[in-house]
Order: sequence, then C-alpha cells, then structure tokens
Amino acid sequence: MSLYEIVKPNLTDYEFLKNVHHITLKPHVEKIWGWEETRQDAFFKEDFESGQIQLLRAFNQLVGYLQLNEENGTLFIVNILILPEFQNRKLGSAIIKDLIVKYGAKGVPLKLGVFKINTRAKCLYEALGFKIDGESETHFSMSLLPE
Repeated sequence: MSLYEIVKPNLTDYEFLKNVHHITLKPHVEKIWGWEETRQDAFFKEDFESGQIQLLRAFNQLVGYLQLNEENGTLFIVNILILPEFQNRKLGSAIIKDLIVKYGAKGVPLKLGVFKINTRAKCLYEALGFKIDGESETHFSMSLLPE
C-alpha cells in the first residue's frame, strides 16, 4: 500500500487547497517579495482553474497538494505542497520517487523550480538525482533526465 493517495479535487476542496498554498508558500514568498494576500489568492485561483492541482491524502486525511504540468514531452513538477504538520514524514520523497519511476520508464524528463532559500527542498531534489540546470535571482531550475 502506498504512503499517499492522489485525489482529483472538486470545488468543495478549494478553500482547503488555497490554505495549503498560503501556509506552505508564505514563509518563502514573504522573505523574497513580501506577501500580498489578494495577489496570492489570484495566483492560486489561476493554478486551481488550470486543472493541474491534485489533492494529496495520507495518514487518513488531506495533507496538501501536487501540481504537475506535462508539456512538450517534459513533466514539470510545479508544486508539491505539504502542510507543515505532515512534513518530514517522507511524503515528498515518496511522491518524487514515484514520479521518477513512472515518467522515467516512459523516457520523460522531469523539471522543477525551487526557491534558492528553500535549501531543504533543494537538498532533497539533489539527493533524488536532480541537477541544477539554470537559475534566476530567486530560483534554481533543476532537471532529471531519464536514463
């Protein structure tokens, strides 16, 4: 049995998902650009309406969300957002490892971006084989090519 389950959200999940977005991203965004609640609400609404967001369920409850975008033969891991009380339980690692197996078997490269200040996440991605292939003022771009 898997450590987690991915569930398609519906409109009743919107507020929960928006709260996950705010709780998990605010510490980073606030340090980099400053936090503007209405602007973040708009960013989240756009992401939700894209259909890319999927609920994450673990430990018999909702714990966060996964946002993926498959485009031009590449899988972009847009967000893996897990509420703080469920972090450090190997969920993020399990999700990424499963994506590597699933998409690597199809020969699909994986890409993601990580805040430069989120050193914990960057270390996790590097431990799982991702390499830095670019950077901006605020982010590292990382990729993992299929073997």
